[in-house]
Amino acid sequence: MTSSPSSGPNSPDLTQPLTIGNAVNVGFRLYGAKLKPYLRLAAMSTLWVLLPIILAIALGVFYISTQRYLTTLGLVIPAWIVLMAFCSARAYALSAAIARLGYAELTQQPETVDTAYRFTRARQWRFLVASVLLFGLGILVTLGFYLVAAIVVALVFAFVGGTEFLLNPQSAALVNPGLLILAFLVFLGVIGLLIWVLTWFSIRFAIPEVPLAVEPGLTATQSLGRSWELTDKNVGRIFLILLVTWIATIPLQLVIQLVLGLAQEAIARFYPETSPLYSVLTVGSSFLISLLLGIFPLPLWQSIKAVVYYDLRRRREGMGLQLSNPPLDESEFGSADLQDSDPSA
Repeated sequence: MTSSPSSGPNSPDLTQPLTIGNAVNVGFRLYGAKLKPYLRLAAMSTLWVLLPIILAIALGVFYISTQRYLTTLGLVIPAWIVLMAFCSARAYALSAAIARLGYAELTQQPETVDTAYRFTRARQWRFLVASVLLFGLGILVTLGFYLVAAIVVALVFAFVGGTEFLLNPQSAALVNPGLLILAFLVFLGVIGLLIWVLTWFSIRFAIPEVPLAVEPGLTATQSLGRSWELTDKNVGRIFLILLVTWIATIPLQLVIQLVLGLAQEAIARFYPETSPLYSVLTVGSSFLISLLLGIFPLPLWQSIKAVVYYDLRRRREGMGLQLSNPPLDESEFGSADLQDSDPSA
């Protein structure tokens, strides 16, 4: 029998709301207890993401080397977009399976990797749509904030005489230094507020793939709403949990930066920095190395998300959490999704 990641004399009581430290502790225990299957899923997810990126790098090198930019580009780009969408959907399903497996362990209803992936693969397009919607929401929030911030900064700038200073720099001595300091403080406040808004927004939509991987009948938009609902009044706790986890991954981030620097130096030995191939290979190798080394923290982040989701549901919905896994039938998912549950497929 496989022991639960929370078992042990010093383990947190999962029947009670978790503290910040306990939540991180349970996430790391879950990651360590199921490292091999989690890394397998993370590796497969990463390989699906790498496929269109490697193809794009190869095409970029081909077009730059042969100078054939326009002959087939009109056909290649749409085909690449379709491939990217399919590979992204499959990658989302694989990474979401990690969160489902983690939640299954926390609710003492362990599943096999194939069973979990069978469930998430049937929803792969919902994961893709949810990510696209979230990306669009992020852009709208950012643009809206920038618009309001630009108006505020422009008004403050005009109030302190900034317009006159731009038109006549020699008039700088006529501008009240106190007002300039005030304008600078307002600018810093706007930057700080932007960081806070984006952080708050990111936390409210930090776990949409987990309910979509666990709860039956959810659509892509409903999964976003579910994340919004569960994270209400818990932004501070979730932020600290994610911050502590991020701090724990700093050594790996330093390794990634070191490898990226070495790769860039190696490329510079063969191609000058002014060469188009240098830019393509530098950007491409950065993506490849970051994704490959990202295999290791991906299961940790999905485990932490599973713990956060479990704790939020327990806080808001009480005891008796169950892993929802109704029989998959062709009327909901289609027969093609039921025939192949191999994560490598």
